[in-house]
Amino acid sequence: MQHPSKLRRPAPVSLIDDDVPVRPLQRLTREDFALYRGYLDGVALEQLHARYSPYADLRRTRTHLAWLRDALSIAARRAQDPTAARLLRLRPGSLNRTGDEDEVASTTSARKSATPARPTPDLETFRAETDPDGFYSEAELLELYASAFPIERGQHENKRRSRRQRLRERQAAALARLEATLAELPDPSHALDTWFEPALAKRLEAAGLTSLADLLALIERYRWRWYVQVPRIGPKTAARISTWLVANAQSLRHEFSVLALMPRRKVPADHADLVRSVPRDCHVEASDISATVVAPLEALRPPSELDGRAGTNRGSKSDNRLPASSDLAAIRKWLAARARSEHTRRAYRREAERLVLWALIEKRKAFSSLTAQDAGEYLDSFLKDPQPAKRWVGERRVERFDVAWRPFDGRLSERSRETSRSILRALCAWLVDARYLATNPFSAQQPICPYEPFDSTGRTLTREQWSFLLASVECVSPSVRERRDQCALLLAYTTGLRRAELASLTVDQLSCEREISRHSDAWNLIVGGPGRDVRTLPIPASVMTALHEYLSDRGLPSDPRACPQGTPLLTDARGARPLTAHGLTYVLKKLFERAAAKLMVKDSAAAEHLGRATTHWLRHSYAIHALDSGVERRDLQGSLGHARLATTAAYPLAKRTC
Repeated sequence: MQHPSKLRRPAPVSLIDDDVPVRPLQRLTREDFALYRGYLDGVALEQLHARYSPYADLRRTRTHLAWLRDALSIAARRAQDPTAARLLRLRPGSLNRTGDEDEVASTTSARKSATPARPTPDLETFRAETDPDGFYSEAELLELYASAFPIERGQHENKRRSRRQRLRERQAAALARLEATLAELPDPSHALDTWFEPALAKRLEAAGLTSLADLLALIERYRWRWYVQVPRIGPKTAARISTWLVANAQSLRHEFSVLALMPRRKVPADHADLVRSVPRDCHVEASDISATVVAPLEALRPPSELDGRAGTNRGSKSDNRLPASSDLAAIRKWLAARARSEHTRRAYRREAERLVLWALIEKRKAFSSLTAQDAGEYLDSFLKDPQPAKRWVGERRVERFDVAWRPFDGRLSERSRETSRSILRALCAWLVDARYLATNPFSAQQPICPYEPFDSTGRTLTREQWSFLLASVECVSPSVRERRDQCALLLAYTTGLRRAELASLTVDQLSCEREISRHSDAWNLIVGGPGRDVRTLPIPASVMTALHEYLSDRGLPSDPRACPQGTPLLTDARGARPLTAHGLTYVLKKLFERAAAKLMVKDSAAAEHLGRATTHWLRHSYAIHALDSGVERRDLQGSLGHARLATTAAYPLAKRTC
């Protein structure tokens, strides 16, 4: 039998006075006991780590198990139960060794001093003793072996199996006794260092969090990306913390919204946590109705009497050509049919959303019950100053399904109100044409402000300003970020694309043709798709050279055709994610501001003009410079992707003065 001192022991845990581990504030949870119970049952450490461990690193889970083994043994000794202390320190594999079994059995019964019987030989030993000449066949030898040792072998195996079973049952009973005594449930008032390891607790405390209540409030405020507010905590650790909090939701008295646990794009719009219903009682306080009713169109659920099925302005149901019986369903059909781009869809949805919410909350009417008088009140009174502001006006850039979301961020100008009138008039006209509405309540509303033709003269760059802007981003040894900025600037000016189109560009949209006359490659950019006409734009060789170098700096093949499918042309500074439309706006705005600061020394007026530039100014500049170079308006219409030639005709010829 192996001496106990020779057995492999876990890594020692430093102790302080009174025989307490160095983490005296650490609480033992149900998950800790479940983790250790699975460990004693022999479950693979990887499975236990994924199911019960609060740590992202498997090595931390292994260290935590060693700490649990010491902490539970100390607790058992304090409870005057040395047998349980010894049992809980046994490793799962040690129950298969008779040395450990005898060691544990000696604590409850005297060690037997009888001389052990001759052990049962294995088959090879029996063969050497019984049949050294190989006379018997294999089957005959096995039969002789079974007849020679029929009882001893079976009894020996049964004893070992029975003893292991008894020890495992005693282990489980000892662990259950300690769990009933020591396991605690988290409370919002508990300090973080009593539930999380010291290093993790310090990181949370550095972000101003001291209790579990503070952590819960932070997650509710910043949702599933709350970890960006805490230095040195990544998404994996944050996910494990959130999982642990959800598992203890009952004791914490807190139920997380689905938006706090996963990205909004992964949550269906009709999820129960997002849906909000309009109350039937019209006498509701502004604060209450803001939290329960002012919701995005996707999550809005009006009562049956206000959903439009019985609207007073509904057309004949027999003539209705829309497969929609409610107002919200009809509006969704209109959005799907008329919104040709994502930008247009958002603008149309915003105006329809505002009108539907105003009708339900302020007028207690269905959208299909609005009259011409209601339309006038909405345009001439409500949109001028949405009141009460607490109900209707909120901060910008708030997530649509956040309870703090509001459909307005302030008063609307005359031009914005005219845009609302135009969109809502088109919405109702489309529904009248589909026989869903009987009349158009916005048809009699006069334009709010006179039509002003598009004037791009104040929102373009001269050729000199463009040359100065381009020169300001050139450097001898550009970094990946600087190379990205240069490519973004060149693509925006030489293609005239909208910012959303620029941000969504991938290598798949580039095509190459061989120019036989010049013996070089001619690259084109294919833009468009569902809802838009596909257009092909030539890419200058200088722009392709910059793109080749940018792709190479990102660790990709310089030839776009050799890059993985779907590789974005423009990414963030680290090259990890595609550049968003808002990110592109930010990047180009910084370039405009830096160039304006350099130009201030030479020409303060031109510098001030350049400092006001936006991403869309490059599209205007592309159009005007193309017209000034002799491009026909019809060709320019196709390049810009304008639906009507009248839109392209609004661009005047550029002046040839500096």
